[in-house]
Amino acid sequence: MDKWFNNKWFIRGISLLIAIMLYMMVSMDNVGNQQAGGIPGITNGHRVIEEVDLTIYYNEDEHVVTEAPETVQVNLRGPQNVLTLLQVTRPQYEVFIDLTDKEPGEHYERVQYSGFPSDLSVSIVPMTVRVGLQEKQTSSFPIDIELENEGELEEGYTLGNPSVDPSSVDVTAASGLVEQVASAQVLVDLSGRDGTFEESASVILLDASGNPLPITPDPSAVDVEVPITSPNKEVPVRIEREGDPPEGFAISSVEADPSDVTIYGPVSVINEISFLEGIDVDLSEITEDTTLEVDVPVPDGVERVDPETISVDIEIEEEESRSYNNVPIEIVGLEDGKEVELVSPGEAFFDLEIMGTATLLERISREDIEAFVDLEGVEAGEYDLPITVNGPQHLRFTKGMNEVSLIVYDDEASAQNANDDVEIEDDIETEDDEDTENSETEIEEEPEEEENSS
Repeated sequence: MDKWFNNKWFIRGISLLIAIMLYMMVSMDNVGNQQAGGIPGITNGHRVIEEVDLTIYYNEDEHVVTEAPETVQVNLRGPQNVLTLLQVTRPQYEVFIDLTDKEPGEHYERVQYSGFPSDLSVSIVPMTVRVGLQEKQTSSFPIDIELENEGELEEGYTLGNPSVDPSSVDVTAASGLVEQVASAQVLVDLSGRDGTFEESASVILLDASGNPLPITPDPSAVDVEVPITSPNKEVPVRIEREGDPPEGFAISSVEADPSDVTIYGPVSVINEISFLEGIDVDLSEITEDTTLEVDVPVPDGVERVDPETISVDIEIEEEESRSYNNVPIEIVGLEDGKEVELVSPGEAFFDLEIMGTATLLERISREDIEAFVDLEGVEAGEYDLPITVNGPQHLRFTKGMNEVSLIVYDDEASAQNANDDVEIEDDIETEDDEDTENSETEIEEEPEEEENSS
């Protein structure tokens, strides 16, 4: 290839080919413009260039153009070959107005041009244009958040105070336009929202009538965060103890910190929850004061809990004991129409040993201890049932006996037995009366016999 370009005949051939191509283009594009018998390259032609960008030079640091045409029309006249070359080569011509040294105001300026071949006659339409120049002004406006469809939030959901970052925008424009800005606003749609969300929103500049203005603020978009809190309720936590401390140790206290947590979820779910359970603490290896960090369980149907973890403070002391004799056993849960008879022990009392810290033992009395046998749902018959002991937290109980033997029977059976006893007694009384009457008769008859004998 390099050898070809070094060959003068190759270069001449290429030049001839380009000349022929230019001639053909001129012939096709200007058939209508050429006069009959005209010679290409000598005959004058005319060309119109539509919508040529109009450049305006001005002091951009201090001024703003508020009014000016964006484009103009350029009319060219001259040799046809020059017009054709202009069309083919597309030189960097420019149409402009220079207001660099002008002050703010309205200016009627002649349109200037550059970059066109000197062989061509150039005319601009319009020749003179009006340009408005105003002083540049920069102002800052706080952003107002406009929430749409707020009424579509689900029942029980609470809308917090939305925030925006950044909290204001800068507006740089002509002073007359900046003065029209009444507020900067972002629109946030709450439709379908069921929790806190963040999104990017475009900033709109509004005039005093609420109409948008054709100005672009800086920045043009901001980040908006809208807190939406689902229905919530504060409930206490319940700590479940697993196991007992090693022998010789007793629990002084088990406290949750915080003692209450907040649950979030549908109203129908959280209204049914009065306390939070499911927090289990194993005490079987606790021999000194301990603080445990435990996770708070999330009940079924609840969205979340706050906080997610709590501290459980456990205080340990040496274990002491106290004994109570003849603790009464209460019978509970007996259905109407039933009676109970205690078989063993013969009396409803038993001995009880209570173990705990000295502080707890000093504060309790016998009235704080409840011992009972539960007969709920028990039918007539003979049973051996356990004795249940309840008392203050953090105590252990050792019972002198663990169960009682008893008989449950219906009132009708006892009434029938009573009726049978009454009938038996009546029979006995009747027999006694008959025997008495017979004996009296015999006594009365004996004197008559004596009188007859005499």
